[in-house]
Amino acid sequence: MPIIVLAIVLSGCAETELDQLERTLADIRQSPVGQPPVIAFELPESHNLAYLYSDGRSPFLPPEPTAQGIANRGGSALAPDQQRTPESLERFPLQELRLVGTMRMGERQVAMIATPDGNVTSVKEGNYMGTAYGRVEHINGQEIRVSERVYTQSEGWQERRVSLVINESNE
Repeated sequence: MPIIVLAIVLSGCAETELDQLERTLADIRQSPVGQPPVIAFELPESHNLAYLYSDGRSPFLPPEPTAQGIANRGGSALAPDQQRTPESLERFPLQELRLVGTMRMGERQVAMIATPDGNVTSVKEGNYMGTAYGRVEHINGQEIRVSERVYTQSEGWQERRVSLVINESNE
């Protein structure tokens, strides 16, 4: 009995929906076949405008001195040698290295440098140290002088001289 009731309910719902579906499909079949119509919009007339700053520098290009510096930075005499193998003290910024002593070994003056990780390394004139391509230029009894190479957009490669001195208060 429940099966018969269910069949009657379902057949009543299906008939009306199927009729509507058949009418929609018939309308679609009756419509013309081909491309949809193209609707063209009329564009407003354009006017030429005078740009007052057309003789000035483009805001999308760097200023002329900077552009020349970028073009010439590879050939600068002060540019560091990128092919050179870095030395052990070049891992640390110069500000983190401490001069703890100097000594003379024959004709050569040697400096003892303490690293942030607690190691002490000896350097002589010509060695490199610091992250700014610093090179030891001179060592005397109380200080060492380091020449660093720094790059700025406006000036290109520049040389900066820095000294590390023995800090008497830490000994």
